[in-house]
Amino acid sequence: MDGLGTELPQRHTFVWFLLIAALVFAVPVFRTARTAAGESGGTAIGGWAMAVVMALVLVVVPLLLVRSILARHTYVSDEAVSVVTGGDVRQQIAFDDLTEIKVRYSGRGGSTLRNEKVFLSGPLRAGSGTVLVSRFYVDSLQPLLQRLEAEVAERPELLKGEVERDYFEHALTTAP
Repeated sequence: MDGLGTELPQRHTFVWFLLIAALVFAVPVFRTARTAAGESGGTAIGGWAMAVVMALVLVVVPLLLVRSILARHTYVSDEAVSVVTGGDVRQQIAFDDLTEIKVRYSGRGGSTLRNEKVFLSGPLRAGSGTVLVSRFYVDSLQPLLQRLEAEVAERPELLKGEVERDYFEHALTTAP
């Protein structure tokens, strides 16, 4: 989007996993529906009910998650971080308004599914809460971390304590 800065590239790893899961789970849903079609009476009603529930939980929910992941875009400019969903700015925080930066890691899933997160706290220009920039949604945190490095150099109090500073330094050197 114009004026919001550079978009952090989206991460499609989780999207592919969810799409494959929906496709794999569509097979038993289809088999259950086919079996229900061959039945009559209460057995058919139970079979169709099971097929509908299976379809919703095993196929529709993963597809809705895919849509949600693909609709979220994160932009970094010289002035702010913006989170856009469905074409609307949902959250925006100016670097000047930052009060705290936190970096967190989740190593579950190995190197393929690493999920580093950056939490940006302070009064938001748009939206509410804390801005979360996560590798669940974006492929690389480096453009954001490099911009935050300049803010931390000017205002070291943005990182509360040595643990936060260590996490931040580690993210600068290891996060994709």
